[in-house]
Amino acid sequence: MKLRTKIALAMTGFMLFLLITSFGVAWLVSRHQIIDSRYDVLRQALSLLEEDERNRDAVVSLHEDSVVLERQANDEWAVIGGAAGDGLRFPVNYGEPALIGDWFVIATSNGLAYGFEDAAVSETLRTLATILLIIFMIAVAMTFVGSLWIVRQGLAPLRNLETTMQRITASGTLETIEVGERNDEVATLATGFNQMIARVEGSMDQQRRFVADVSHELKTPLTVIEGYAKLLRRWGQSDPAVRDEAIDHILTESRQMREELIEPMLELSRFTALEDVESEEIDLLELGGYLTERFERSHGKHVPIEATGTWVGHRDSLQRLLVIFIDNSLKYATDTRVTLTPNRIEVRDHGPTLDEEERARLFDRFYRLDEARDRSGLGLGLAIAKEVADLNGWSVGSYANAPTGSVFYVTK
Repeated sequence: MKLRTKIALAMTGFMLFLLITSFGVAWLVSRHQIIDSRYDVLRQALSLLEEDERNRDAVVSLHEDSVVLERQANDEWAVIGGAAGDGLRFPVNYGEPALIGDWFVIATSNGLAYGFEDAAVSETLRTLATILLIIFMIAVAMTFVGSLWIVRQGLAPLRNLETTMQRITASGTLETIEVGERNDEVATLATGFNQMIARVEGSMDQQRRFVADVSHELKTPLTVIEGYAKLLRRWGQSDPAVRDEAIDHILTESRQMREELIEPMLELSRFTALEDVESEEIDLLELGGYLTERFERSHGKHVPIEATGTWVGHRDSLQRLLVIFIDNSLKYATDTRVTLTPNRIEVRDHGPTLDEEERARLFDRFYRLDEARDRSGLGLGLAIAKEVADLNGWSVGSYANAPTGSVFYVTK
């Protein structure tokens, strides 16, 4: 059973309950009022008869089909005889009127019985019951049909979603669905589906670019290694100088592939695969001293670092991120300065002036500025920094540093 049919049946069932309750109450109230109006006539007659039997004529005049006679049979049963009564038997219940068929009857304590026939009451009640039943059936049918139509219109984006998913499964081509100007839960679901498709398309595009970039970056070192291997096989056996040169270049290219491509890619995959990190309180002054000593030892340069307070987060992540920013600044700029505060970290330098398009792509994988295409890096450092920041819930970015250069920052 389809979802729209289930919803329509549920709405119809609820309406059925409301109709049965409301119509039942209306029927009981209407019947009670109609019959009570006739019972008032009986009580009035009973009062007159108990006052004086000489009021018999006045009692009879209360209704054109009324009959007054002494109670017959026994103390439990009375019989209304005559042409109108035709021997109608009814139980004796002194002072309480009763409805038997079309007859309204009552018995007095002094042995008299009074009754009248009023078929219009029964006919009115039957007509009322018929009208209520017809209205009930029409209301139930209209509720089901209307609910089905409303639900069908409301779930239209779900049908579009189902059709779109079937086409995607059959063709393998991603596509979105039209949401329109709707603003309900179904539209929210459709919007979420479109966003998911957009993210999948972005991931697929990124994957295609990644494969293309890796293939491109591997082509140069592999070509160099292949060329020196051929040189080694052709001349290396007879010429030690050629042999040593070929071996040195092969080792250099192999080391660069490992250090600048394979290891960064493994590091990027490792950070991407992590689901949770442990936070701790990091003394920024201590971290700044460690970074200063590290870059003096590895690069032979002093990096001024101003540090105050503590940073709460994953120590290895913050340290790796700062190493990437500082190393990137030392490679492509000058006058590198670092500021560490509890909520914001900045690395400033003076170097190339970047336009908005270049700055927007700085954290993409394998993206390098034209000035940087000297095979001193493969453009993975800032991409790793972005993955590290996302893993920790931090924000990273870059903006221009007047008059030239850039500012790379990390915020919580």
